[in-house]
Amino acid sequence: MGAALEASAPPGAKPSFKTRFKAWWEGYDPADLTADALPLEPVLIGTPPAEAPPADIPPLEHPHIKVAQQVWGEGFTRPGGAAAILTLVKPFALNPSMTVMEFGAGLGGGTRAVSAEFDVWVHGFEVDPILAAGGHELSIKKGAKKAEIKPCTMQDFQPKAASYDCVYSSEALYTVPEKEKVLTVCERALKARGQIALTDFVRTPGTKPDDPRLADFVTRTGKPGQFWSGEEYVAKLKGLKFDIRVDEDLTENYRSTVIEAWVNFTQDAGGTAYAKAHPDELVAEVSLWTKRVAAIDSGALQLRRYYAIKMGSSKSI
Repeated sequence: MGAALEASAPPGAKPSFKTRFKAWWEGYDPADLTADALPLEPVLIGTPPAEAPPADIPPLEHPHIKVAQQVWGEGFTRPGGAAAILTLVKPFALNPSMTVMEFGAGLGGGTRAVSAEFDVWVHGFEVDPILAAGGHELSIKKGAKKAEIKPCTMQDFQPKAASYDCVYSSEALYTVPEKEKVLTVCERALKARGQIALTDFVRTPGTKPDDPRLADFVTRTGKPGQFWSGEEYVAKLKGLKFDIRVDEDLTENYRSTVIEAWVNFTQDAGGTAYAKAHPDELVAEVSLWTKRVAAIDSGALQLRRYYAIKMGSSKSI
């Protein structure tokens, strides 16, 4: 595994996340530890084997999906949960007459939260077919008829023009090489004066695309992330004739949310059960987020929020 989520702590401080996680993994009681009670080398607990799951396994029974939901909450594979999504869409002032699209819906936790909170139709598109199938299954199980989760590819992602009042995306665009195409398609799908809100990881000022600090911030499939700079993001949105109303740095709050979720996981009896049942998948999830937080702590990446209004029609794709 990579470096710990918190690499060090001053003498007398409370144990860092890394220290607590190492203690929890090895069977110690973290509450009995001081910050320096355990060595501060990386937590090396093995590397998961690259084994493909059986082809007929139900989407929600995939071990990595079960572990992710245990850490981040039912219907989610990333931090923030429903609260973060509802905050993201707050500027929309949604009402039941509106139609909404989400790109990168994952298991649909956010899609269902928005639909239930505002009684609106939300069409969630997801490029990972397993997550899309799992999200569709969860929407059916919960009777969320207005929260539809659909699989898509960049080749067939062509929602009807001028059909949505609002579009949002949460930490999903950096995972697709065709990011500019996605934004163009979203602009085309919006009605006149339609609204867009998104959060995405961007390179900090002075950080080049080939900066080695970005190398470990990968997607769940192991592919490198696609990171624009903040200036590029603004330029792309303006080029699509969006009037940008919010350009906000959420990095500090996001990092705190990640750490808090993992601390809660180690303190939950369910976390222990999942660790025993799916150790390889847990190692992979910890490693993924350890490396992501390390990239953020290095100063190479920020999480930014953009909110904008469609002011005109851009050229078609």
